[in-house]
Amino acid sequence: MLMKYKQEVPRLTVKYVDADTEEIIFEVNNRNWMNVGEMLTSHYATEVFKSNKLKMPENLMILVIGEYQLIN
Repeated sequence: MLMKYKQEVPRLTVKYVDADTEEIIFEVNNRNWMNVGEMLTSHYATEVFKSNKLKMPENLMILVIGEYQLIN
């Protein structure tokens, strides 16, 4: 039996996480692989926090998440 992973929705989620507490601070849904790169820059991260008036964590982790399901 051949098993493989399938991505139901080809969209990605980007999460901004306080690296010290692992608390998710901000989340951007429904991105594609071509426009995720801009969200990983220090300039973009700074602007996200300033424009949304969020407290800036000492250490920031940015995660890009794609979901896959195992199918037969």
